[in-house]
Amino acid sequence: MSEWQPIDTFPYNTKWANAYHVMCAHDDKRWIRFGKYYGELKRWYYSGTNEISQWSQQEGDAPTHWMPIPDLPPFPKDSKDE
Repeated sequence: MSEWQPIDTFPYNTKWANAYHVMCAHDDKRWIRFGKYYGELKRWYYSGTNEISQWSQQEGDAPTHWMPIPDLPPFPKDSKDE
């Protein structure tokens, strides 16, 4: 399982087309969100920050920590599959 890492360890050279979702957190403001970093714009975009759009960018509200999204747990086998 992944652990929270300081934001300065994030791979900031990610290009727009290759940006991937990660978990983001802010230590002082006490929030956790899904996020993406767009290298060309040098900006973070997060989920759940705007009622009009699912994704938005908030100036001065960059995360302090990040971690990869964990893998899904294994789903139980359906008895019909056997």
